[in-house]
Amino acid sequence: MLRILSGSLKGQKILTPKDIRPATSTVRDAIFNIVSSQIEDANFLDLFSGSGAIGLEAISRGAKFATFVDKSPVSVRFIKKNIKNLNLEAFAKVIPLDVNLALKRLPGIFDIVTIDPPFIIYEKNPLYINNTLTYLITQNLIDKNSCIFLEEPTYSKRDPSIEGFFFKNKRKYGSCYLLEYFLK
Repeated sequence: MLRILSGSLKGQKILTPKDIRPATSTVRDAIFNIVSSQIEDANFLDLFSGSGAIGLEAISRGAKFATFVDKSPVSVRFIKKNIKNLNLEAFAKVIPLDVNLALKRLPGIFDIVTIDPPFIIYEKNPLYINNTLTYLITQNLIDKNSCIFLEEPTYSKRDPSIEGFFFKNKRKYGSCYLLEYFLK
């Protein structure tokens, strides 16, 4: 069982579907250590949300609002249950759509975006992730102050360079890399 690592909800349980690979506590902690000075009042976007652990952690650490996107009915049910159990309905929205379809419909600018897809995507359609990053730009969902994090498997051969983005860093955590991007 996952738990919130820090903030106002520290120690609270997060229910997780059995068939997903949630972001590890090490990866979640790394993301929030990097954005510690930017999380307060941030508008947070959690793509491929799974259990919602990353977005819930963001709210716990001071984000003003988190939008969760996942197409899996099971994941959506768990995210909604976690939001309700933590009394965060006023601070969260769940969008039950394919990520790239949802990105074409979202309004506003997001300060922090996390992208944590099922690793099978890297085997079946690695360009899907490039499209996801591109939609963030073409749909005007990020600006020069936005931080974008992508979790991908260490076996991925995807070129991290994406037109329009500055690729800042790539850190290894167990069987995955955490990549950090900013808009050029």
